[in-house]
Amino acid sequence: MVPVIIGPVCLVWFVIYLSLGHNFSSVIPLAYATSSLYAIWRFSKNKNLLIMQKTQMFLILLLPFFLMWSLGGFAQSGYIFLWAFFAPIASLIHEKKSKSIYWLYSFIALVIFSVFIDQWLMQLPLQKVSQSTIEVFIFLNISAALSGIYYLIKYFINENDKNAYQRLSDNISYLESYKSNIDNNLIVTRTDLDGFITFANQNFYNITGYTQADVIGQNHNIVRHPSTHKSVFVELWDTILSKKTWHGHIENLAKDGSSYWVDTTISPILNKDNEIVEFIAIRHNISKLIAQKNKLIEMLYVDSLTKLKNRNALLDKIKDPPRVSCMLINIDSFSQINNLYGEDFGNEVLKEFANFLLSEIEHIDNANLYRQSGDEFIITCTQRNTETIIAIATNLIHHNSENVITIRDQKISLNVTIGISLEKNKLLLQTAHMALIAAKRRSKILVIYSDELSLSTEYENNIRWIKEIKDAIYDDRITIYFQPIVDNANNKINKYETLIRLIDKDGNPIIPFHFLEIAKKAKLYKQLTKIVIKKSFEVFKETDYEFSINITIDDILDKDITAFIIKTLEKYNISNRVIFEIVESESIENFDKIEEFINKVKSYGCRISIDDFGTGYSNFEHLMRLQADFIKIDGSIIKEIAHDKRSALITSVIVAFAKEMGIETIGEYVENKEINDKLITLGVNKSQGYYFDKPQAILGKSNDKKDT
Repeated sequence: MVPVIIGPVCLVWFVIYLSLGHNFSSVIPLAYATSSLYAIWRFSKNKNLLIMQKTQMFLILLLPFFLMWSLGGFAQSGYIFLWAFFAPIASLIHEKKSKSIYWLYSFIALVIFSVFIDQWLMQLPLQKVSQSTIEVFIFLNISAALSGIYYLIKYFINENDKNAYQRLSDNISYLESYKSNIDNNLIVTRTDLDGFITFANQNFYNITGYTQADVIGQNHNIVRHPSTHKSVFVELWDTILSKKTWHGHIENLAKDGSSYWVDTTISPILNKDNEIVEFIAIRHNISKLIAQKNKLIEMLYVDSLTKLKNRNALLDKIKDPPRVSCMLINIDSFSQINNLYGEDFGNEVLKEFANFLLSEIEHIDNANLYRQSGDEFIITCTQRNTETIIAIATNLIHHNSENVITIRDQKISLNVTIGISLEKNKLLLQTAHMALIAAKRRSKILVIYSDELSLSTEYENNIRWIKEIKDAIYDDRITIYFQPIVDNANNKINKYETLIRLIDKDGNPIIPFHFLEIAKKAKLYKQLTKIVIKKSFEVFKETDYEFSINITIDDILDKDITAFIIKTLEKYNISNRVIFEIVESESIENFDKIEEFINKVKSYGCRISIDDFGTGYSNFEHLMRLQADFIKIDGSIIKEIAHDKRSALITSVIVAFAKEMGIETIGEYVENKEINDKLITLGVNKSQGYYFDKPQAILGKSNDKKDT
């Protein structure tokens, strides 16, 4: 802009000064005009506006002063220095505000310097210009200079207006994009202080089926589902009225009576005086996730063959009061029926026997029937009188002896053995199983659990194992084995699970089933955990493999163990390959501590895996809070997946849910090619089991027993 305004003007002044005999002075405007034309030509070639701007601003600042000095100072040509004021004006356009002030300071400094040298300039033998000529020049220069400044400022204002308009247009575009995304993905409403709706976005109307006329001015309970307890809303209002944000999952009701689930966040909007003026609710429709969860939970609670409640349902039921009694019923020698008639026939027998047991408990108050597994069934009831329970069991045994099951014209009579427990709920299954084992050992039909059944042998066994564990720790015979986890996408091994083993004095590896629980009771478990962690890191520090270490909830809650884990992570620079596999996740109570641990190890780059997923309600319920990167589908599901449609369906639901949550799935207990092929078909990401390799003492050693 400056070369365009001043360049032509300088050519005019070159001619004027030359005609007046000021040859030296005329060179200065000529030099500026020439440099302006050159700058415009260079800009047309390289488009480098910054260099042109800087050069022109320096020239326009300095040359007017040089010209004034060459003409004899203020008395002869004081009007010329006004052209130098273009420099600070132009800097407002092209420079940041913090830098433009320096151009003004430079202009003022040159003016002050000119004042100091003015007396000296007046004494120089220069050709004088008449007073009338000076007055004409003053008029022309001031008019031209001020006009140039005017147009420059006008240009500056116009450019600012354009930029402001462009920014406004961009912001409006962004806001429209944000609104579109919110309307497409979120449900948004605003309410006044009394809960009456003042605004709802389009997605709210799409999902609920209501119209604006139906909703605006109505209380928000228009979408309240009757199943939502009043206490939820009491807590909600207490939270938001205390100027805090409430978050939770709520089931809502649409206009047509259908329900939908939303992940809801409600926050108060405050004015400048920190007073609540309204509330905004932002919701995300999670109906699909809730439906998948409910479907999976339903499948996990029901036995696929008999349609009875299964062991998972029983475990969930007895977590809470009331205390119940338990009868564990085992069909004697049932494997002989399968061997003689085949599994399909045996399954029919089991279904008929289940129907028989259902008829037996009809007259028992608060009785429930469960299929434990295979040929075992469980009856629970709130009746806890020993004589009454024995009478119920005796009647059942008698009726069973008279009951004949007919399958395909074959008449089958079953004999049963029953173990009874009246212990506390948390010991119920364990003690009923001990009673059943005692009954079989003694060749009795019925045994009720008592402390004398196995305590003496248990004490003797405990003492032996405690000594064995202590000796193994002292002799460094606690070691780790490795089992590969295969990526189903490329059939490659890039991950191993580390598993604890105790090597006995004869060199035989002992699996943790035999010693781990005793180690916990003897307070030796913490030492074993530290050994496994340390040895795992030592082995894998020299490899590129990822590896998983099993830890329990008790490990995470133990400050000493977690401190040891963090110290180990800091010592070895391999955290990004470490996976902590949480076992017994259904026992979580203190979620805050668990989340604190997970956030801490994830900050180091570690990942989280959940073991035995699919065996109960709680681990599914807690999955999102555990921030899992992997879930291992329980082996009891995987083992049956090739032939049992229900196991396949459960797996497919788990896989779909995991993909929705961005979690990878691992199938364990993969024993043959048929199971592995089924897992790949269902979309399970990784596989682990004896089909690939059993746990080995040496990392990467193949067992070469893979089926073909």
